[in-house]
Amino acid sequence: MEDYPFLTYYQKEKESKIATRLFVIFVYILLIFYAIVFSVNLAFNTGYRYITVEGASMQPTLNPSPITTDDGEFQDSVYVKLTQDVDYGDIIIVDRSEENKKNYTVIKRALAFEGDKISIAKLPVGENGEYEYRFIRIKSGDSISTITYQGQDDKYIIYEDYIIGYDLWSYVFSTPVNGVEYEGYFYQAYIRGQETETHNIVVNGQIFPVEFYEIGSNMEENDQIFYMGDNRINSRDSREYGTVDTNNIVGRVIEIVHNGYSIRNSAFSWLEKVWDYFVIIWNEIINYFGTI
Repeated sequence: MEDYPFLTYYQKEKESKIATRLFVIFVYILLIFYAIVFSVNLAFNTGYRYITVEGASMQPTLNPSPITTDDGEFQDSVYVKLTQDVDYGDIIIVDRSEENKKNYTVIKRALAFEGDKISIAKLPVGENGEYEYRFIRIKSGDSISTITYQGQDDKYIIYEDYIIGYDLWSYVFSTPVNGVEYEGYFYQAYIRGQETETHNIVVNGQIFPVEFYEIGSNMEENDQIFYMGDNRINSRDSREYGTVDTNNIVGRVIEIVHNGYSIRNSAFSWLEKVWDYFVIIWNEIINYFGTI
């Protein structure tokens, strides 16, 4: 009987040590977790950005203002890789601080590069032969004199399924020259008074002598990029401001978050972002080793 107090004391000491060890393990796990979170966040922020979309120039691809539905409010955000390595069709962030206020950037789509020949003209390419604007691009190095329209898969007369609508865009004012109607803004900036090159475009047997502007041909700076917003009737882009040097490219969008507004206002938004960071960085690592 007299050993019972000792056993009770021993049991309490054992339980206390176990509790202390569990607490220490918990603290270590917590520290490791925060170290991982800090490392991933640091790694992401050195090469990436998370940006909430403002402005309507990229609709319907990106929605700028909170949209209220039964499930809550939604506003699109994007993850951006800080790089000047961009390709045709990439959504990019462009620095326009020189033309506007300091630290002013816009989000647009890269459509043509140095040496490409481009035009925007009305052609009978609608579903029922309606005249619609089309962005026409001859890539640098392509040698061609006549372009024959091949439908939506045409290599030169680009069908852009991401824009807000050809029917709306076609109402933008045009400038007719030699039987061809050019989009007014594009004509004023790139055709009128510029050195151009004519290529015949054949659509359903009709021949249209279309004037093309070569990117960078009248610029002192090299590596020019032509970009436009997907919402062509509500976008101030290269048609108004001209092309930009690749040095003005802040980065390209690598992922779109269509419920960015909800995530931003969530109590666990930081955790969701860290997970996104981890996935993006991991995918970048996989892609890097896949191209070696």
